[in-house]
Amino acid sequence: MRALIVTIVAGQLLGMAAAQGEPTGDAAADAQVHLDRGIAAFEAGDYTTAHRELAAASELAPAKPNPYRWLALTEIQLGDCARAVVNIEHFLSRVPAEDPRRAEMQRLQGLCARTGVLSIRTTPPAVSLRIDGAHVGRTPYRAASLAVGAHRLAAEEPGYEPLTRSVVVSAGSELELHLELSRTRTSIIRRWWFVPAVVVGAAVVTGAIILVVREPDSTSTLPPIHCDGASCLPGGG
Repeated sequence: MRALIVTIVAGQLLGMAAAQGEPTGDAAADAQVHLDRGIAAFEAGDYTTAHRELAAASELAPAKPNPYRWLALTEIQLGDCARAVVNIEHFLSRVPAEDPRRAEMQRLQGLCARTGVLSIRTTPPAVSLRIDGAHVGRTPYRAASLAVGAHRLAAEEPGYEPLTRSVVVSAGSELELHLELSRTRTSIIRRWWFVPAVVVGAAVVTGAIILVVREPDSTSTLPPIHCDGASCLPGGG
């Protein structure tokens, strides 16, 4: 009877934990494994792996606050304040007011509130992009945690005229831009066909001059000269 009561109580506790999002049994153990792996990857600077492991821990233990904290820290390292803010809110809603980690998360929340999102596409695609003089890669490009304020963009690609643009990023908003580069206008003497055309043209002109020099002109040809014992006179006489 006592064993039956213990089993019933244990089953009720497990059911309550599941209803509240608490992991049970193997799920709790798996969540801890993913959390440990995520923290280790974070400390090693492998933020992509860290985010994948921490996301798995959060899915297995959605009521636990710690995975959300580490997710937020990782997303800030990845430059994605938009997602970090969401996970900071999840963390703060799951810990008591006296938790010492709240101050850290609130400070990061304030920092992220002073950033915005900048998305850039270009024609042609995959051109080299600089923001405030620093090379950030090739387009399309998305900065999820760019400091608010004015920024200078420069897009460049061989065969196209460089393009510069000034933009202003607002806090908590996303600015989407499409930059269209114009093809470089090549001087006529630099076009591939210019030199061959000049050579051919010169050859044609030279040939025409030679023909003019060599072609007999009946009007300017001297008449034949006939000589006898006394003298030489033009004409057939």
